[in-house]
Amino acid sequence: MQRRFAQVASVSFGAAVVMIATIVATRATAGGAPDAGAVHPVAAAVAAGRYERLTTDHGPVHVWIPAGYHADGAATVVYVHGYYTDVDQAWAGHQLPEQFAVAGLNAVFIACEAPDGLRDPVRWRSLGDLVHTAIAATGVTPPMGPLVAMGHSGAFRTLIPWLEEPRLDHVVLVDALYVELEPFRAWVHASPHHRLIDVGEDTLRWTDELARALTADGVAPVYVERFPPDERQWPDGVREARVLELRAQYTHMDLVQGGVVLPMLLRLLPVEILADAPWSHPLGDLPPL
Repeated sequence: MQRRFAQVASVSFGAAVVMIATIVATRATAGGAPDAGAVHPVAAAVAAGRYERLTTDHGPVHVWIPAGYHADGAATVVYVHGYYTDVDQAWAGHQLPEQFAVAGLNAVFIACEAPDGLRDPVRWRSLGDLVHTAIAATGVTPPMGPLVAMGHSGAFRTLIPWLEEPRLDHVVLVDALYVELEPFRAWVHASPHHRLIDVGEDTLRWTDELARALTADGVAPVYVERFPPDERQWPDGVREARVLELRAQYTHMDLVQGGVVLPMLLRLLPVEILADAPWSHPLGDLPPL
């Protein structure tokens, strides 16, 4: 059956307009005085990439592609915001492109509109349609590597129908597992290539319940009590785990706003880190809003 894709109006800002606040941000010198000539390295990396905001029938879609991107082995990372915000607010206020830049992945990053509350409908029920729309509108060479869906909080409502996408390889739940355990449990079992990363803070009750269910099924999750202070200190087996359960020491919103958790999770994916990306920049040090 032929799919019907949303009509798209694309506006490219050359990674500038939305990022003006970060590009002009100044950094403090050793003496505490602002250095007006210094550009934050993360802001510079964001500006060096390619950015487009698409207007679609299902709401805005943001696409950011880092400098140095190449399709061979590249991932497609689709991010879904939680409740009480929209994609425009999350993109800027949660500094998503800055966090993607720090992660350093060779990937096309896509963020779409999603429900902002219980009564708001799911905007994109097909992950395949969303990716097709973003890739076609930007004209970028399609990534040839894994397809990743990452969501925070109420994003689970959007992610559940996406589990039907046969190309989906990785699901990253950032405090986003509420009650609806069985779809994710079934998805893990649907293919030995499916990988689930489940971060719990508000959702610990359900992340623990899913971990117990998968253990009973014979798929033993790797359990980590808290995020390490340095990604070089991840316990053995974390990067290879089919199912990873992480108990977070960060609050529900700090998970997506602090500039630490999202880059660390993205770097757990089997995707090339671009040499020119600010991957060595201290996590949590984002440009001022």
